[in-house]
Amino acid sequence: MTDGATRVEMLDVLDDMGRVIGTKSRADVHRDGDWHRVFHCQVIAIRDSKEVVVLQRRSHLKAAFPRMFDISAAGHLAAGEEPAEGVRELEEELGFTAAPNNLVPLGTRRLVDDNGEGHLNREITSVFLLRDDRPLTDYVLQRTEVDAVFDARIDEFLELLAGKVESMQIKGVHHAGSADAQDIVEQISLKDLVPGFEYWKTLMIMSQRFARNQLPLSI
Repeated sequence: MTDGATRVEMLDVLDDMGRVIGTKSRADVHRDGDWHRVFHCQVIAIRDSKEVVVLQRRSHLKAAFPRMFDISAAGHLAAGEEPAEGVRELEEELGFTAAPNNLVPLGTRRLVDDNGEGHLNREITSVFLLRDDRPLTDYVLQRTEVDAVFDARIDEFLELLAGKVESMQIKGVHHAGSADAQDIVEQISLKDLVPGFEYWKTLMIMSQRFARNQLPLSI
């Protein structure tokens, strides 16, 4: 939700149990270190019979973790939104729509860190998986948020996370959906990922299980 006059992004403020106790502007939430809700969605695709996850490279304009590699789509849940309504982030950041009932919930994750938006960031994150095989060339990126999208093979990603390799190659599209879109290749290591090693490891294991129709799935 935004304030119609000032376009201020309003978020629900939560107590330690995750219950809504009020609303504040996003800036005030991060300034004060309030618990708030966040949406994460990891897109999984099959390319030439290979299981891949779609990663985004965050824009250099982002206050938090600029130019680092992140999950497919993420964003704050506005005041009054339910977790699955965060699916709008796919359209806003990546330029495609998905039905909320196609999201596969993994559960919630609590995170406390300093992410560049304030002194203390405290999130309760609803995490989802989504199968979507459309090519990266069909994405239309919001360039203030995302500057490129990439396919990363899950098996190679797991080797990176296990320390079996120091880096991996990923292929993607820079400025996808624009007149200056171009194919790119990057070599990435763990230091290039948005921080959260254990989260990445669990998310990639769950992504592989999901791609193989294995249960249970949980974060």
